[in-house]
Amino acid sequence: MKKIIIIISAFVVIVGAVIGIGVAKKSDTKSSNTIKIGGVFDTSGNISAYGQAEQKGANFAVKRINDDGGVKVDGKNYKFKMVNKDSKSDNTEAASVTTNLINNNQVNAIVGPVVTSAVQAAIPATTKGKTPMISPTAGADNISVQKNGKVQPYVFRAQFKNSYLGTKMAKFATDNIKAKNVIVFQDNSSDYGTGITAAFKKAYTGNIVETDSYQAGDTDFQAILTKIKNKKFDAIVINGYYTEAGAILKQARDMGIDVPVIGPDGLGDPKLAEIAGNKNTSDVYYAAHFSTQALSTDAAKKFVTAYRKEYKQEPSQFTALTYDAVYMIKQAIEDEKSIDKAKITTGLANIKNFEGATGEMTMDEFHNPQKPIVMVGVKDGKDTTATVVK
Repeated sequence: MKKIIIIISAFVVIVGAVIGIGVAKKSDTKSSNTIKIGGVFDTSGNISAYGQAEQKGANFAVKRINDDGGVKVDGKNYKFKMVNKDSKSDNTEAASVTTNLINNNQVNAIVGPVVTSAVQAAIPATTKGKTPMISPTAGADNISVQKNGKVQPYVFRAQFKNSYLGTKMAKFATDNIKAKNVIVFQDNSSDYGTGITAAFKKAYTGNIVETDSYQAGDTDFQAILTKIKNKKFDAIVINGYYTEAGAILKQARDMGIDVPVIGPDGLGDPKLAEIAGNKNTSDVYYAAHFSTQALSTDAAKKFVTAYRKEYKQEPSQFTALTYDAVYMIKQAIEDEKSIDKAKITTGLANIKNFEGATGEMTMDEFHNPQKPIVMVGVKDGKDTTATVVK
């Protein structure tokens, strides 16, 4: 009997300890002063330059917010914590890490993924987990709209959509470059390339001599460039990313094709000049969300000053967009006075007159920010001019 009593007593102690641990854990979670933000960034793979820049922007925003006292909700101060995952420039991986962030890390919101196709892959996870997701740089028009025409409830973006990008590039080509005839290159393997091309063609009032398509990963453009070299055109438009655009630019300049080159934000990375060479990267203009030469808000000026002090380098538009995405989550939380995911979602949808590093913006009914665009001019591999296109 004594032995049985001892065993029962031991069992009660163990159960009590387990229950105590459970209660303590629940209490810790409830009283936590931490808001977890999931980061889905391609820090490896063929678009790693974007992902690395965006992760840096998110981390910098969190540092600035926390150093400034954190996020204030009903008199209580919370600290942001970034939980970053590498989506490895792979859509399947983007979906996987998004699911992991929601289910295992239990984040309050997600920043990322970087590109349209990865966002589309991640949407089922965010919808099922009812978790707001704001992509800094996904531009396809349809990412925030369902097939039935209704808004994707949990999908937001910090950059303008691709059709807007293509439209303003066409205006710049006509009004500023004075290009009456252009040749268009497009990345045919992505909605990014084809979507911008479609919008450009619709808005451009000049003559499109021809459109040439390529696939992501292509490196040899000699045949296409030889074919177009003797045709009459005033500019080349490259709708794609810096990897292939850099190769096209280098090979075109080496062949003596020296007309202006116009492109979207995918060309706005220092790696463009690394691939093409500095001397070849002149008379190049890319659409941007941000330029240190065209800072339109006090928030933008403070961001640039702080970033230069912290990193001893210039911030890229991708860094600035992601910085804004984190601050938009902060504003959504403070506006709604809640860290609940549903409330954060509502707050993001209702953002108005938000002053960010990339300008003042208001979210429209389809979760697209309305804001100005900047066309950045590049000479010898360096950004030298910035023209605001309204």
